[in-house]
Amino acid sequence: MHKNFFLLFILVHILLAISFLSDLPFWIMFTISFFLLSIAAIRYGKFDTKTISITNLAFAILSGLLMYGLFFTGKISSELLFPNVLTDVSALYMKVQPQLTWHYMVLFLIIIPGEELFWRGFIQKKVEDHFENKLLVIVISSLLYMSANLYTFNPLFLLATFAGGVVWGTLYMWNRNILLTILSHLVFNLFFLVLFPIF
Repeated sequence: MHKNFFLLFILVHILLAISFLSDLPFWIMFTISFFLLSIAAIRYGKFDTKTISITNLAFAILSGLLMYGLFFTGKISSELLFPNVLTDVSALYMKVQPQLTWHYMVLFLIIIPGEELFWRGFIQKKVEDHFENKLLVIVISSLLYMSANLYTFNPLFLLATFAGGVVWGTLYMWNRNILLTILSHLVFNLFFLVLFPIF
């Protein structure tokens, strides 16, 4: 793979490690991180876009709702099976939960679009250049996505991140439109963090 792939993959690990582990303000660091990663993805990536049909728009919205449903179901199941681990997830959730108006603004305008531009539009596309099997591409890309969140030290959060990578990676592989993948992610976070928080 091109050296830019490895350099940017190392960069995202450094940025997220600082965001989650340092004493610097999380929301400032997380915003800066995905602003920089967005610029890098736009500079070195090539994004697929197509005319948005009503059918594709519906699939994007439904996939975001599906992700919310998976997280909600996972939370209920974890309350029964892993109550101690869920306590750690709840603490992490409170850390990443938007509190101020500007948090919500950067979440929907910078962070979520930045995640999709970088992870699906850049990383997944680069992986796809080297593997023909679509399922393998989605799994590898999702594992890479999950790996950058190792600094949360939370197994359930990592599993949830992998699930998100699979859903959004599949959506991007299918519709070939980064805008719809961003929309799906936006819908998920709208429900997860704003309308019907699960913690």
